[in-house]
Amino acid sequence: PPADAGDTGSCPERFAERHCGILLDLSGPFASCHSAVDPKPYQEECKKYTCTCENSKDCLCTILGNYVKACAEKETYMIGWRAGLCDQSCPSGLVFRYNVKTCNSSCRSLSERDRSCDMKDVLVDGCTCPDGMYQTNEGNCVPKSQCDCYINDEVIQPGKLIHIDDNKCICRDGILLCQTPIDLTLQNCSRGAEYVDCRNPKAQRRVDSTCSTRNIPNFEENLPCKRGCYCPVGMVRNSKGNCVFPDDCPCSFGGQEYDQGSVTSVGCNKCTCIKGSWNCTQNECQTTCHIYGEGHVRSFDGKSYSFDGLCQYSFIEDYCGRENGTFRILTESIPCCEDGLTCSRKIIVAFQDQNIVLQDGKVTAVKTTESKECELSGNSYSVHTVGLYLILKILSGITIIWDKNTRISVLLDPRWNGKVCGLCGNNNGDLKDDFTTRYSSVAAGALEFGNSWKTSQECSDTVAQTFPCDSNPYCKAWAVRKCEIIRDSTFRDCHNKVDPSTYYDACVEEACACDMEGKYLGFCTAVAMYAEACSAVGVCVTWRKPDLCPVYCDYYNAPGECSWHYEPCGTLTAKTCKDRVIGQKFSAVLEGCYAKCPDSAPFLDENTMKCVSLSECSCFYNDIIPAGGVIQDNCGRICYCIAGELECSGESLCFTVINLGKMR
Repeated sequence: PPADAGDTGSCPERFAERHCGILLDLSGPFASCHSAVDPKPYQEECKKYTCTCENSKDCLCTILGNYVKACAEKETYMIGWRAGLCDQSCPSGLVFRYNVKTCNSSCRSLSERDRSCDMKDVLVDGCTCPDGMYQTNEGNCVPKSQCDCYINDEVIQPGKLIHIDDNKCICRDGILLCQTPIDLTLQNCSRGAEYVDCRNPKAQRRVDSTCSTRNIPNFEENLPCKRGCYCPVGMVRNSKGNCVFPDDCPCSFGGQEYDQGSVTSVGCNKCTCIKGSWNCTQNECQTTCHIYGEGHVRSFDGKSYSFDGLCQYSFIEDYCGRENGTFRILTESIPCCEDGLTCSRKIIVAFQDQNIVLQDGKVTAVKTTESKECELSGNSYSVHTVGLYLILKILSGITIIWDKNTRISVLLDPRWNGKVCGLCGNNNGDLKDDFTTRYSSVAAGALEFGNSWKTSQECSDTVAQTFPCDSNPYCKAWAVRKCEIIRDSTFRDCHNKVDPSTYYDACVEEACACDMEGKYLGFCTAVAMYAEACSAVGVCVTWRKPDLCPVYCDYYNAPGECSWHYEPCGTLTAKTCKDRVIGQKFSAVLEGCYAKCPDSAPFLDENTMKCVSLSECSCFYNDIIPAGGVIQDNCGRICYCIAGELECSGESLCFTVINLGKMR
């Protein structure tokens, strides 16, 4: 009797003995199941756990419930056994039943197949909705007319009209009623997809992988099936939405897609698209350092900074604190305004026993020491005109590209990795230590770093940097507007491959210059730098216009001729007087004027920029010497220009020695 419930605290053994015995009672509520499920083990378990349990009543009811479930699995159902000690109360709106059926009892089950119906439906006791009512997601019981509708995880409120593609649907009694039945519209699959209807009880959720996500694990497989169109198993969707085999996927690079077999260049390496993945050669590439305009530097390792001191600085060298080295490249900005605007740059390349000077659009070479050999070591370097640029190639694996104004780029072969120093950094692949000073410490900023690489102590250190936008704030609005070309749609295809931000910032500073000539020159150089960075990753942009930094290649054409044309991304492939076989192929792709020489004059004379026959090729020795011209060289010898080469004869009369002193 219920009164005995008070015995639980003082004598749980008596409580357990008395109440667990009901399982064996031949006239009790469990008798009808004795033949199907032996009650004895349950009675033993009941006595044992009810005695040791903290709340004897709860444990008793749990064990009795276990016996009821075991009976239900044998299709023997019991009612009324909870009366008294194990009474169950239900939340508001729900009623208690001994034979609750979970299958198809929710609002969601009206819209889509109820997965609980896939299991063997064992009736259990518990709280459920009254007959004719359905349970919402929140657990409330509502009539069918108030049920939501569900389609592919979307919830539609009762009575709401929605459009699915061109199909009008309304939610009524938990079902979507549509002009065209929803299953028919979903089944109309295209692009190689197939319809999954989820009728198979074992159907798992399908998720379409795309070419770009095909290698990412799928974590949605064990979720409820979702009907709709999916690619057949083993296929993925490409960017156009078509189902393809993974091996037929295109490759991606910088926001663009490349089909199977496509080849693209990344630096000096060629990458081929094979089965949706890039396969690249592993060549070690040249590294590049630039300086341009008001001292905008991009180091070999990719560090961008600004330093514009009025002195001569070591741009690159391999001495690096040691006595011995093989070369130095020195840079000096040449100001053209009273506030020190840089309008050009003087470059000195010191190696072996000579200095090669790049200034005022010309290249001159001078000896620095007395030598028994009279000639300058002309075979250790070569000079070429490529597009708008002059290229100096030194046999030790150094290439210098000069725009004849403020911009200089130096390309180093891989053998120089980690073996140089100067304003260009140490070329070791790590930009964190690029500010290593002449004294081998790492500087905190550009001023300390730049000042350490002065070649003369006669110049004072640069204490503060002033840039044109600071002194000419009225120019800034114009500069910002003009430089937007770097960030707008003109260079759209390049933005994913080369970040435009540092180039844009440099352009704004350059465009704030003090006079119109300087303003346009600095602006054009800055945009050309970004265009070149883009062409290096395979994106060629034709950005110049007749009213925007134009290049007049027709200047080189004689009247009635049309040999010279502008190319935004070209390289020298014509035969030249210096290179008579096939023409130089430079690793850098450079914009500018290129000649297509006719068969009657197949050689490009880089001194005069004209197409000539071999016999008309000129020579260069501190100045242009026309074909057949005669000069006296620095050693006093008589030299003749024959087919582009100087032929000298006779003993030297004297030495002309120019000693520039030691550069520390």
